[in-house]
Amino acid sequence: MKKVGLVVALLLVMTAVWGINPACAADESSVRIGVSMGTTQNLFFSKMAQIIQEHCREIGAQVMISDEGFDVNNQISSFENFISAGCNVIIAVVFNSEGIKDVVKKAVDNGIFVMTYDGFVEGAQGSLNLDNYVYGYQTGTMAADWINSNPELKAQEVIEAGIFDYPDIPTIIDRARGIQEALAEKAPNVRIVAQQKAGIGDEGNIQGENFLAAHPNIQIICGINDTGALGAYEVFNAVGHVGDHIGLFGADGDPRALELIAQGTIYRGTVFTGAYDVFPSAIDIAIAGSRGEEVDGNIIYNTIPVTVDNVSQFLED
Repeated sequence: MKKVGLVVALLLVMTAVWGINPACAADESSVRIGVSMGTTQNLFFSKMAQIIQEHCREIGAQVMISDEGFDVNNQISSFENFISAGCNVIIAVVFNSEGIKDVVKKAVDNGIFVMTYDGFVEGAQGSLNLDNYVYGYQTGTMAADWINSNPELKAQEVIEAGIFDYPDIPTIIDRARGIQEALAEKAPNVRIVAQQKAGIGDEGNIQGENFLAAHPNIQIICGINDTGALGAYEVFNAVGHVGDHIGLFGADGDPRALELIAQGTIYRGTVFTGAYDVFPSAIDIAIAGSRGEEVDGNIIYNTIPVTVDNVSQFLED
């Protein structure tokens, strides 16, 4: 399976401008696409934005990207800007579905095809989603399977674990619940001793330090994404909290996480998302829908657990 390489996307925060590749005088040169990101201070979302930008350049479409900082008022303002700018398509990362319901309706009433990501909003004509509970359950299952594959860990009376969640976003609550329930069902000797928000920026580093200070015997951290878990990895590695009895698990299939898994470090698993592969086709579907073509705009993509056993399939060529 071919992976798209990570290139840090250069985004204009809240003050977005149109970008078009003059070499692409293609059929889509009149198409304008507004993209409202919950954040770009996250490896997955920065890559998502970059993939969208690259595909729009390839087809000649114009694209405007805004970073909302998980502030619903910012997202509403971006929608208003996209409507005023004459967008044909709006793609929005959902973190407050009720808060943007009215402005989504306004966009649709103005003839704009609205596609949501990671959530559903009433009135939107399309969505790009995964099952967040299953996504989290896969992360928790990887951790439990790793514990059960090690006779010493399996026999250990109590294994202290921490969870990085992100309760600001309702769908991520389901993901964290999936982690918790997988651990409870499959590794009953795991005791969750800490759970804190860590999903963007340096939150994983900060909470990794906090978890270690409060629970020096902690052995497992499961994160709702790789960004947070990779921060904990840096902290654990720096202080020598490593070894065969330590395991960190994340999600999103970040290239750095894949490298660490392949190297046999304490970073033991991630979940690869098929979202990267479907973003270009999702854009094409949304453009077709904006022209009045009959489309199925609701896309569910697969997620695949990645451990040392299969990581070679996901590494860069």
